[in-house]
Amino acid sequence: MRKANMVCAIVGMLFSSAAFIMTLSFKQFQNVPIGPEFVPRYLAAGLFICSAVLFIQAVMANPNKDKKAPTISPFDKSMQRLFIGIAIIIVYALCWEPVGFVLSTPLAMAGMMFLLGYRRYKMMVIFSLATTLVVFGAFRFFLSVDMPLGLLESIL
Repeated sequence: MRKANMVCAIVGMLFSSAAFIMTLSFKQFQNVPIGPEFVPRYLAAGLFICSAVLFIQAVMANPNKDKKAPTISPFDKSMQRLFIGIAIIIVYALCWEPVGFVLSTPLAMAGMMFLLGYRRYKMMVIFSLATTLVVFGAFRFFLSVDMPLGLLESIL
C-alpha cells in the first residue's frame, strides 16, 4: 500500500502541475476580477497539496506494517453501486438537452438518493423537486442563464 500511495501521489502531483501550467495560457479578460482560469488553477493547486500530503504520509508510514493494496472487483457491492451511479450521471448528461433540466434533474437526484440508501420517498420527491426549482430559478431569473427546457420548451 505504501508503494501504491507513493506512485499515486507522484502521478497526482505531475497531473496537477501540468494542469496548473495549462491555466497560465488561458485568455485574460480586462475589467473581470475572476477569469476562466480561476477554478481550474485552484483545483490544480488543491490536487497538488493533497497529493503531496499523501506522498509524505506514504514516506513516513511504517514499512513493517505495509499491507497490499486492496483490489477492485466488479462483483463487490460498493463497486456495483459506483458503476450504477456513474450510469445515472451519464444518462442524466445525455438527457440534459432533449428532456430538459427541469424534468431530468429531479429524476437523477431521486435515483442517486435511492442508490445511496435513502428510502423516505415523500422527502425524496420534495427535496429533488424543490432543489431543481431553486437552481432553475436562480440560473434563469437571477443569473439570466438559459437552462435547457427540452420537452417543456413550448410551455415555459
